[in-house]
Order: sequence, then C-alpha cells, then structure tokens
Amino acid sequence: MEKAGYDLIVVGGGPAGSACAITAARAGARVLLLEKDKFPRHKVCGEFVSPESLQLLEWLLGKRCFPDKPQIAHARVFSGRKTISLPIDPAAQSIARFELDAALFHAVQSAGAQVLEEITVREVQGGNLFSVKTADKSFSTRAVVNATGRWSELTQKPAIRKQEKWIGLKGHFQEKDPSPTVDLYFFDGGYCGVQPVSDRAVNACAMVRADAARSLEEVFARQPALMQRAQPWQPLFPPITTSPLYFREPQTESGGMVLAGDAAAFIDPFAGDGISLALHSGTLAAECLEGFFQGRCSLEEATRQYDAAYRRQFEPAFRNAARLRMMLSAPPWIRSLLVSLAGTRPFSKAIVKRTRAKKSGDRVSRR
Repeated sequence: MEKAGYDLIVVGGGPAGSACAITAARAGARVLLLEKDKFPRHKVCGEFVSPESLQLLEWLLGKRCFPDKPQIAHARVFSGRKTISLPIDPAAQSIARFELDAALFHAVQSAGAQVLEEITVREVQGGNLFSVKTADKSFSTRAVVNATGRWSELTQKPAIRKQEKWIGLKGHFQEKDPSPTVDLYFFDGGYCGVQPVSDRAVNACAMVRADAARSLEEVFARQPALMQRAQPWQPLFPPITTSPLYFREPQTESGGMVLAGDAAAFIDPFAGDGISLALHSGTLAAECLEGFFQGRCSLEEATRQYDAAYRRQFEPAFRNAARLRMMLSAPPWIRSLLVSLAGTRPFSKAIVKRTRAKKSGDRVSRR
C-alpha cells in the first residue's frame, strides 16, 4: 500500500488554516500547509478579535496575544440620526490581519509543520490517499482541510443572483486620537465598521451592495456622521476590495475534504465573530481528525464528528446573524426601531450573545 507523504495537508494559511495546522502538528501529525500568497499581506477584514477567541489565540501563538494592540470594550451603532452604545464585556481586541496572519503562520512553523508560500492548489483528488496538485507538484496525504475562504476554487460555487451581489472594501487611515470603540455606521445598501488599529490609525471596513457603492469614498458619502469623521483621514495603503460576498448554509465537507473558516460558512461581518469562528473551526477540525490519524476511527467518522460539533457550536450564531441582517436591511423606520431597542441593556446583551458561537470552554484549558 502506498504510504502518504503527510497525515494532513491544509490548503490556506489564514486564521482557520493556521489554527488547524498548529493543532494537528502539536498532536503529532505530519502536516503540510500550502498558501497561495506571501506573508505578511492585507486582507479585507474588520480585524475585530472577539473575547471568545483570545484564550485560544494565546494558546495557538504560544504567548500573550499582542499586548500593545487596542482593547475594545464598547461598540457604537450609528443609524440615521440615532446612536447607541453597546458594552463588550470582556473586552475584544483589534489586531490587524497584516500582523495576525503572519504571527499565526510563524506559529505553524514553530509547531513543526512544513509550510510553502506562493503555492496555488489546482486540484484535489480523493481515493485511498488524497492527491493535492499544484502547477508543478503533487503531494499525497491521508486527509485534506480546505481553508481557502468563502470563494474557494476547490469547492462547488453556489448560484448567486445579481441583485444579491455584495462587495467588501477595507483601508487603514491616519486618525488623531481614535475612539477606543468599534463603530458601525449603517446606511441604505450596507454599513461600514471603524475601529482603532493603533493610537494613530483606524481600520475602515465596509460591506455594501454593488449598486450602492464601489469605493470607500462612496461608502463614506452615504452616512453623514461617517463622512464628517473621514474628511481629515489620510490612507496608509491603497484600499483593497473583495467580491462577491454571499451567504449560504454551512457546509463542512466537500469531495472528502474537511472545510473550515469561511470555506465552511461566511458569517455577517457586523457580528464581529469571523476571526473567532475561523480560529475555532480550524482547531476543531484538527481535533476531530486526531482520532483518524491515531487509528481510532475512519476519516468518514472523523468528518461526521466534525460536522456534528460544528453545527452544535456555530450554527446558532450564523442563524441569528442572518436574522439581524434581514432586520437591518429593512425600511428605515424598522431599522430606527431596532436601533432604539438595541439601546436597552437587556436587548443589547441578547444581540451580542446570540451572534456569538458556542465554544467548548474546556478545550484550551486541557492542553
């Protein structure tokens, strides 16, 4: 019988892929991580690391998480003429993906996994062993985790109606004394989140319908409070975009591959749980595959365990975030009513709680 070159190949070196590779390598698996880009690099992302994931991130990095980065203890919501404040307790953290992904990628190497950058996977073929093919190489492995994002070239693409097309835009800007809050500016056709990434800079990240805006300047012009705030801003790098953004039911397996992060499902960015879901789903995928690597179960059984745990822990957050998105896309008077209700403490706490994933709290403490 042919022997696999690796126990696990992880495709994609973002938070989900890196978390998976670190967890599997520390458990003794032979791991190869393939990343199509080169670190560090910017990604369209709100860069909000929710408190539910900070302990896990500390374990993955093997050190305290970015102690110099801004703490976020409040969120402010701007909609029409209304502004409300929501507590974030315990506090979240703002960490630029330029730094976060590079730190995680370094931790993958420190954990003993092999990593290759600027390698694009063209095809994955199943069988007794998986064959992972690039432009000029082929790697054999016992299992594959696809962590290549919501628009993966390795999975079947869902049909998207033209009127549902959304785009993401992001930039970092100089701002004097930025507010230590995450600020959400809602308007007809989308919203923009702004939060500090240092004591002199902010991240502005928007999700908008393609027919509403196609640049950050157009986004800023759609919300009066945001337009006024952005007037003195100076960009720190050219804005970046991604499209299309789409929402679908979570999918944890495709062609025998385990899916993690946005490749499994994409949560509404305003929920602030995207990075957390990526870290937790990548770690969970590796943990469920551990039994297969050690001969205690089949790959199919490990995949079923992952699917059950994923849906138990994460599906409620996707479902509730989708409901909130529908309400925030409603006519202005409904949005105004929702914002007024969100200003009450019980309602605001419920919003935060119900758009967060249920995590198994003892996982990290056992290690």
